[in-house]
This record gives sequence, C-alpha cells and structure tokens, in this order.
Amino acid sequence: MSPLAHAEQKPHSDCATEATNFLGKLTEVQLKQAKWPFETKKRRKWTYFPNVPELDIRTEGLAVRDMTNTQRIEAHELIECGLSNQGYQKAAAIMRMDDILGQTDLYRPKTPEDDTVVDSEKYWLALFGDPTNSDTWGWQLEGHHLALNFTVVDGKIIFAPAFMGADPARVNAGRYAGWRILGDEVDFAFQLLDSFDADQIKQAIVNKEIPERLFTAPGREDSLNTYLGINASELNDAQLKLLTNLIETYVKNASAPIALEHQNQILKYLPDETWFTWMGSNDPGNGIYYRIHSPAVLIEFVTARNRQSEAREPNPNHVHSIFAYPGNNYGDDYLRRHYQLSKDHQDE
Repeated sequence: MSPLAHAEQKPHSDCATEATNFLGKLTEVQLKQAKWPFETKKRRKWTYFPNVPELDIRTEGLAVRDMTNTQRIEAHELIECGLSNQGYQKAAAIMRMDDILGQTDLYRPKTPEDDTVVDSEKYWLALFGDPTNSDTWGWQLEGHHLALNFTVVDGKIIFAPAFMGADPARVNAGRYAGWRILGDEVDFAFQLLDSFDADQIKQAIVNKEIPERLFTAPGREDSLNTYLGINASELNDAQLKLLTNLIETYVKNASAPIALEHQNQILKYLPDETWFTWMGSNDPGNGIYYRIHSPAVLIEFVTARNRQSEAREPNPNHVHSIFAYPGNNYGDDYLRRHYQLSKDHQDE
C-alpha cells in the first residue's frame, strides 16, 4: 500500500482542544445532551436510521438544529479534526444530501406543521468522557446515512466503526444535478472486478444475489467471522494495487495520524490474510455488494433498497458502506491494554 500523503496533522491534543472549545460554548441544558460518561453503553451504539419518534433510537448527543451559529462552527471544528479533507467533504456532502432526500415523497412533511424526517440539521454530536483530563474519551457524529465513531486511548485515536451512505448517491435533477457521493467506492471496486480473469471471477463472486443490508448492520458488528471470496495472494501486482487503492478510499477518510496508524496494521495482513468478496451483478447499473476482510480491516459496501417501491428492489443510487476495525472497534483492543497497564484499574 502506498504511503499516505496527507497535509493534515492534527494530533489527539488538538482534537481534545476542539472538543473542549465546543463544550465550552454550550448551555447547561445542552451539556446534558452532548456530554456523557465514557463507559456508557451508548458510546458503543450507532445507527443510520432516521430519528423518528416511533423508533426513539437516538437520545445521546446535541442536534445540529439546536445549535447556534457559533456552536455549529465549533462542532464542525471537532468533526473536521478527526477527518482528512476527503473524509470531511464526504461527511458534509452526505449531510447535505438529506436536505434533498427530505423533500421526496417518502419524507416530505404531510402538513405545514410537520417536520421533515431527515435533513442536514438532524445530526447529533456526542462526547464521551472528559477530553481535558482523561486518557480515554471519544466523540460520535450520527444521523441518517452517517455514523462516525472516534475513540481516544492514551493519545491514539481509533476511527471505527464508520458508516457512510447516500441517497441519492448521484443527484440527477435540480440545482445540484451532477453531485456524486461515494463514487470512488464504486468505481475502484469495479476496476478491480473488471481486472479479474475467469478463474478469479469464480473465486470472488460468491452469490448472484445481494443482501438486503450490511451484514455488520447496527448491533451486528461481530457477525462476520468467516473469510470468503478471493484471497489477495491470488492477485497480480496491478490487481493488488487496485485493491489497495480501494482500501485507501476508506482509510484516508480519517486524518493522517489516525489513517497511518490503521494502515500499518492493514499492511501486516496484505496479501496473504486479506480477502475480497463480491455478490450480485458485475454491471454498475444493478445491485452490488462487496467486502474486504482481514484481521485488521472489514469494509462492506452494498446497494441499498428503493424505499419508495413496494418491491424494494436494489437501488444503485442508494448506497451504504461500513469501515470497521475487527477487534478494535471503539478502541476495544487499545482499551484492553490500557486497563491491563493502568495502576488505577490494577488496584480495583
């Protein structure tokens, strides 16, 4: 995998400063919504479902819609801190797309008194622990089609799990016609698949049907324990480069220090312990699913369903993806070592 060439170099201390600045701008009522204990179970929960009353799924975090302009600026400083420029632009665009989605028949308010179910203000920012005086803390940005989890352990930041989706993935009409989100995640995958010979295709494509949702959907992060598809050792040098380009599309969403830390772990398992799996069609106009899986990375991408159709057929313009770190989601592996070495925890 080629070296990451990021200009951003915001370390843990800078993110702690941004988090503290954000909290310092909140009222007492807002602090109760935004700041939570590190050990709360809510830190380890995420979802991409819209926050509709009948689901009541998101109680942690302060919504963007409830922030002042100054608070929103501080919030975006924290959001940007953990992301590369690429990752931040994707996140901002995903949020923006919900303004378009919120005006579709599925989500448009039924009466003038109703509120939209999804829009760019319906994203929640939550902090866990104390960024000013703690070796363990974190933050989460969550809403429809976006769930980014950051965990800090002894100065190291883990960016996982990270969910990104889009509906529409490409805007086909109106003032934003031509906008496209998560395009490389599709294009690079097809470049890799198109490079395979017949035998490699047989190994890689394990099912002509695609799953209705990600296997590691909310609450099912540990559901994939078996490697499927083609092993990366079966790829030639050019194909291996295409695979690493696809992996980096996800890794580079994080800021440089975070991405480099994770990349070093991924490199240990390339190529012999890394697998590429495909389901569905090899036609970009149809539903697809792919997976990249090793002991250090789990990436899933799926064409989601057309929610405005009774048949709920796969919609290539509605996509979901997840970037996960097996064994170290939410910093679990780092936390185990932290607690083993911490005198405070050894004395308990």
